[in-house]
This record gives sequence, structure tokens and C-alpha cells, in this order.
Amino acid sequence: MSSVTKEMFEVISGEIGSQKMIELDSAVKVYHGISNDGNLRLSFMSSVAPPKMESTKLLKVIQGKEMDGVYWTNFDLLQTNARQVFYSFCNDMVSAIEGIDEEKKALIYLKNRFHIWKSMFKRGGANISAELLKGLFGELYFLHTACSEKYGIDDAVAAWSGADGTAKDFSIETDWYEVKTVSSSAVSVKISSVFQLSSDVPGHLVIVKIEAMSPLYTNGKSSIGELLQAILEKIDLEETRELFIGKLAGYGLNLTDECCLEKYSVVSQHFYAVNSQFPRILESDVKFQEICKVSYELVINSLDRFKEN
Repeated sequence: MSSVTKEMFEVISGEIGSQKMIELDSAVKVYHGISNDGNLRLSFMSSVAPPKMESTKLLKVIQGKEMDGVYWTNFDLLQTNARQVFYSFCNDMVSAIEGIDEEKKALIYLKNRFHIWKSMFKRGGANISAELLKGLFGELYFLHTACSEKYGIDDAVAAWSGADGTAKDFSIETDWYEVKTVSSSAVSVKISSVFQLSSDVPGHLVIVKIEAMSPLYTNGKSSIGELLQAILEKIDLEETRELFIGKLAGYGLNLTDECCLEKYSVVSQHFYAVNSQFPRILESDVKFQEICKVSYELVINSLDRFKEN
């Protein structure tokens, strides 16, 4: 499988207006380069007119005819510090047409894949707190590892609540999982509402312990950006891809490199059986209607008797 990497763009960073071909088994030719305006560019060249695609706030689409039998579709990144997501976008767009030997069919696939990604590039998004970023990292790590291994990537993505605000982070069949991400030195984990561990059906609390690392650290799944790419590489179905990107976009994430490059090392990922014996506060325990929100913390070491792995 051909891939587009940061290094490929860095090699030509000073070559304004230049493009280099990406070796690919496809009826449509693919190039990466730098536009005359200095923007990162991914280009597709075809001998037939491509379907129209519209620009977004962060991604400019330029389509045109160079001469008879030569048509271009260029995707230019307008926000320079959103490169990490752009690299994932490039990889995914290239994979959409790989192995397709009919131009018109390949161009339709290209447009369909771009439609999925548009939601990620519509706006700059909002800066979110370090805690929310850590929480998202932990959920993506769980999805990429344990959840997709047990249920398959399609069901794992469908089970993820994403930014939907459901009571549980993941729910599938008769199982549910609440994922909490804490620092490696944490002695307790915060349960922010009575609904998170409240259920008549037994479920699981997943505690992911992480350690902050330098920007140079990488193991393929040490940042939100790397996990995004790793999960996308697992997905074959277009519906699953659209669902995943839509849920991720729902966070309103700022697409800047700072968001996607924050590096972590996962120290451990432990599962705890949440059942009638598990120490938790339930809705029925709140006796006064004047109390509208309850949060509490659990001492992690005291949960060992409920540990499942």
C-alpha cells in the first residue's frame, strides 16, 4: 500500500510550485507538492473530467483542465499548523483509489472519500483542555486495541459514543465500557457523574494510565494523530470510515499540530468488572432532589479485587 508521509513533504519544502509523483497502482495519477502559494498540496491527474468538489475553510479544492486529456484536482492545505491531520487525509485519499483501474470509477471513489473528510476541515475547531485531550487519547487507544480486537473495527467504531454525550463511552451487545485516562502516578480516578457507572447490566471500567513524553517519542500509537491514522488503516467499509470521522469531528477539535502531536506512553490498560458489588454511587443513593450533580473519586489500588486482567 502506498502512503504519504511527513518526510515526503519535508524533502520538497523549499520547492514552491513543484510536485512529485507518488507510485501507485491506479488509473488516476497522484502527486504531492507545494503550491505557488506555499501550501501543502495533494494532486490527482486524470484524462477525464473529475466530479466537482467544493473547498472548505481549511482545505482549498482547485480543479481545472490543463489541456485535452489532462485534468487536475488539487487539495491545498490552508492552515499550515494542521499538517498532521492533512497527512492522514492524504493517505486516506490515496488509498481510496489504489487498485482501481477505471478512471471514472476511481474519481467517484475519490469524491466519496473527500465527502467523508469534509467535516474535519470545515472549521478550525476550538482549543480543548489538556484533560479532554487525554480522555480522547484514551478512548481512541481502547478502540484501536482491546475493542477492535474483541469486536472488530466496524462494531468498535459503532459502539463508541464519541462526542454524542451518552452515559457510557462504549456500548455493544450486552456490554458497556467506561474509559478513564489518568497519569501514571495517579492514585485515584474521577467519576464525573452517577450515570457513568450506573447500570442494571454489569459492565467494565477501563483505566488507561499514561505518561507524557517528548515530541520525538513515537511507537505508532502515541498521539491522537497516530491513533487516527492507525484506526483508519484498519477500516475497509466506507460507512464505518464516515461514522468514525464524523464522531471525531463532533469533538470540535482544533486541527492544529499541537493537538495531534501531544505524545504519551501507555503504561497500562486495566479492566475492572462493574457489578452490584462494585463501589459506586447510584442515582438511587442521591436522596435529595435539590442535588443536581454528583461526582466522586475511586482509589485505584482498592479496586484490585475487581480487576479482570
